[in-house]
Amino acid sequence: MTDLETRPEQASGDGGDDRAAAEAGAVQWAQADPPKKRRLGLWLGLGIPTGLVAAAAVVASLVLIAPGVTAAATPVGLMTQGMAAETISQRLATTEFTIGDATVTGEQLGLSVDAQAAAADAFETYPAWNLGGWGQGEVSAPVSVDAEKAAEALREALPSLYTDSVNAKVVFDDESGRFTVEAAEPGQGVDVEALAAGITDALAKGETTVEPQQTEVKAAATTEEAEAFAAGLNDQADAAGFYLEDKRASELSLKDVQSWMDIEADPASGDFVVTADKGAIEEAIKDLPEKVNQDVRNEQVVTNSKGDHLRVIQEGQDGFGIASTDGVADRVAETLSSGDLEFTLEGEVVPYESEELFRRAEVDKSAGMTYMYENEKLVASYPIALGTGGVRDGIDTETHTGHFTVYAQLTSQNMGSCNPDGTVKEGGKFGYCTANVPFVTYFNGDQGFHGTYWHNNFGAGARMSHGCVNMTQAAAEHMYYFAQTGTEVWVHD
Repeated sequence: MTDLETRPEQASGDGGDDRAAAEAGAVQWAQADPPKKRRLGLWLGLGIPTGLVAAAAVVASLVLIAPGVTAAATPVGLMTQGMAAETISQRLATTEFTIGDATVTGEQLGLSVDAQAAAADAFETYPAWNLGGWGQGEVSAPVSVDAEKAAEALREALPSLYTDSVNAKVVFDDESGRFTVEAAEPGQGVDVEALAAGITDALAKGETTVEPQQTEVKAAATTEEAEAFAAGLNDQADAAGFYLEDKRASELSLKDVQSWMDIEADPASGDFVVTADKGAIEEAIKDLPEKVNQDVRNEQVVTNSKGDHLRVIQEGQDGFGIASTDGVADRVAETLSSGDLEFTLEGEVVPYESEELFRRAEVDKSAGMTYMYENEKLVASYPIALGTGGVRDGIDTETHTGHFTVYAQLTSQNMGSCNPDGTVKEGGKFGYCTANVPFVTYFNGDQGFHGTYWHNNFGAGARMSHGCVNMTQAAAEHMYYFAQTGTEVWVHD
């Protein structure tokens, strides 16, 4: 205990009493202890009060992955999901893998993994707040391989494992006049799917060595694709040509068209591409107007009195006209490149019309004449010979009157009872054989018009036949082509 007393707080401020006391030597005043400073050092030094530190640790545990956890063979402990996903991707890209005798990085192989999903799985399974998951835990994730990048890297690193495939080809066969196919040939290469599975398994074991497996590598352009492309060209064989207003003005053979183009398979996609040879096209079309331009020709149809169409005797032909070939080669090349063999021209089309020809024949027995009418206009008349009348060789030889229609026509026929060589058949129904009777047109049973080479007796009163209408060979030929099955014939006295 000190022998100095503390100065009373109530002491006078003039100092008189103090001096007196000092002089008397009764007491001595000591200075009071300085006031204590506020303890701010701990607050400022630690940055966060102890309570807040604990709270922050709790919050961090709610967003971090537990320490010691790996995802896709990558340590991700005490990381957020975002940090973990980025770390997984970076590590996979930079990891060196031993594939056979080669060493390549994940980036060279085009390796990828769903890093976001792996990180999310790691956090969901092993969150930092779950202390039981600390120091343990592993999340695997399947690895994908970019086939093209991997093949490029491994082909360079392991060339002995690769042989090139051969694309199928579409070629033209001159003999058949059609497009045919040269089959594709497969190659060999590393099995990318097996490689991806092997890398996934290796990473799960903490390893980076994978043994490559070979597999067959299909050609980019397969035989099936080539066959389909060739079929698409061959199917146009009957439609290929130059067209005016959707009408084919000039036909083209596949042999013509194939000389204007080259067909190659795209080495990457395998698609077949047609490249037009514009020079060959220009050479082929230089005389196109002469080939295409033509006059209109109307269709001609033989009818009966009812208007029934009996036969088309002249096909109709549209008229076509193009003035020049300017721009044609460019249009043909563009069309050809799309695989289309129908080429559009610019010009004029004059459609043909159909002409109906009502034809009939008349036999005037009294005059000994046959008349041919077309649309009721007389187009020809010929003298004839008729049947002798009565019964001859067991046959009614009268040429019968009435209205009939043509039902059959023959260019040549043996008449009577004939052997194959045209001689009389012994014991036949008829006692005669007339061989090679020309241009027969039947209209009434076994009676008809036909040519006659065994007599020259025609005209009024000429009765020479077994009932047929005999004509000169030239007249019979005219009747053969004039009349059609269904043409009406009127026989009268």
